Order: sequence, then structure tokens, then C-alpha cells
Amino acid sequence: MKQIIASFALLFGVGFAAAGSDLQDAIDLWLSGNDTDSLPILSNLAKSGDSDARVLLAQIEVTDKGPSPYRLSLNKQQSRDLFRQVDETSPFAASWLTVEARNGDPLAQALLLARSAAPNLNVISQLAILGEQQATDHPSRIVSLYGTAEDRQALSQSPYLLSELAPYVAYLSDMPEPRGDGLAALRHITGDTDGIDASDAETLGMAEQLALGFGFGDASPANRWHKVVQDWVMTAPETRPIANLCSAHCGSQALACGMAMMALAGGYYEVIRIDSPLEKLIPQDAFLNSQRAQLMTLRRAALARSETNNPPELSKIAAYSQCAADLIQEERRAYR
Repeated sequence: MKQIIASFALLFGVGFAAAGSDLQDAIDLWLSGNDTDSLPILSNLAKSGDSDARVLLAQIEVTDKGPSPYRLSLNKQQSRDLFRQVDETSPFAASWLTVEARNGDPLAQALLLARSAAPNLNVISQLAILGEQQATDHPSRIVSLYGTAEDRQALSQSPYLLSELAPYVAYLSDMPEPRGDGLAALRHITGDTDGIDASDAETLGMAEQLALGFGFGDASPANRWHKVVQDWVMTAPETRPIANLCSAHCGSQALACGMAMMALAGGYYEVIRIDSPLEKLIPQDAFLNSQRAQLMTLRRAALARSETNNPPELSKIAAYSQCAADLIQEERRAYR
């Protein structure tokens, strides 16, 4: 009997080890930028009951800022089959996050609450305590936008507020001023909370660039704020994917490439949103240094749309950096 029990234990142990190995293989493939192989593995694991694979897949579905050609090639049904729990008797397919939340997973429940448009200070602390600091981005923005003045004050003093979101809370808490969102970002980048002259044309030009991104404001090298913003893009932890991408491909144009990628992302408040989908499985530092993060940055730039809903012209991107324009032109070919 002991031999039979031992055999079953060995069998289950091998099964769990194999499942864990498959999950790590899928994560490694995904971090390398390979959706074609990684997503089907995660999908199969999710369907077989792997709760970690389910939550990760659900997060990837909604947080990927630069969809690959593979993802964009999927029709609605294929995408549903890949990412969700499919019920053949229903036209609807539940997110695996919803499934796991219903199963009582506290992390899935918190991540689901974080997608709400209702202000919720508690979910911010819940996520941070569970180790998902980057997932607090959306609920922090919601509290800043729709919460009370007391909510914003509490958030600004919270140890769980992402440091890069401090200017967002400050902008929505202070008295209105022209291009206040960009000015708050510039104050954060420079560390100067009092000496930024909001009436100065160059300052307002850079503030508009930081607030709205490509096609807006003044990001020319002649702008006196250009160097300090450029240095921030190339050294800040939250913009590391841009720095890694541009340093790897652009040589002496790396700094200019960084400004182009920041602008194409949509400015300060968008460029800081390239984050790990699930820090439980993919630590933020590992994600930021991955090929996936670089590809997400590049794909996001390649798929960007201007205010007229057209892709930004390569000649205008080249005004920032010819190397950035070349990288984007090559990436756009992959989507044809």
C-alpha cells in the first residue's frame, strides 16, 4: 500500500512540476516577445485549471500596450478562444480573472476591482500589499479623477502611491493652471516644485509635449527643458524600456530616439504605463529589462495614431530622430 501511495505521490509531483515548467516556459517565451507560442501554452494551462496561468493570461489580454502582429491577426472568435473561458452554450466568454475571482482568489478579486471606474482607495492598498504595485496605476488615476478632495489628499500621502503618479494627483488636487498636467510632470521630472514659470513660452511648450505627446508643444533641442526631460527618459526606472531600445539600436542618436518614443507613447502620463502584467510571476524589474518591454515600446510607437487618426508621418518622426523613424518604419512592415 505504501508503494502505491508513493507512486501516486510521485505521479502527482511530476504532474505539478511539468505544469510549473510549462508555465515558466510560456513566461520566458512571452518575455522574449513570442506571442505565437507563449499565448497558446498559457491558454491550454488556463483551460486545464492552472490559476496562475489564468490570471496572467487575463492580465496580458488587457494590459498589452503593443499588440503583436499575431494578436492583431486573430478574429474575434479566435481571440475569445485564446484568452477566455469558452462556454459553447453561451455567446459570452468569461475572463479568467472573473472565473478566479468567483473561485475566491483574493488577488483576482483585487485585480478585477482595480478595473472599475468607481474610486476605491482600499483596492490600491490591497494590491500593493499583495505585491502588485504596478496594478495600482488605474485605480490611482480613477481616485484622482473622480474621488473627493479628501480621497486625493489621502492618496497623495499614501505609501502605496506610485511615485511616477504623484504629479497626476498633484495636478488634479491643485488650483487649475494652463497646461497644468504637463507642468506637474515637468515639476516632478526636474524636482523643482516652485521655480517652474507657468507663463514662460518654452516651459508651456515642453509642458504640452509632456501632457499630450507627439505633435503637440515644443520638444525641440533649443527648448531649455529639452535636456533635462531627455535625460529623465533615458535614466528613469519607469522609462527603461525606451532607454534599452534606443541604446541597443541607435548609437549616437539614442537620446533623440528616447524623446521620439516618449512623444509617440503619448507623453509623460502614458509612457509610464508599460508595466509587468502580473508581478507575482514577472517582477517589474525583470519585465522592464525584457525584450517584451522593448517590443511593446516599439510596437506602441509603430501603431500610434495622430489627432487625425492617421499614423504619424515618418518625416515628422525623423525630425525627432531618424533612427526612431527607421525602427518604426521597419516595425510597421510586420503589420502589413
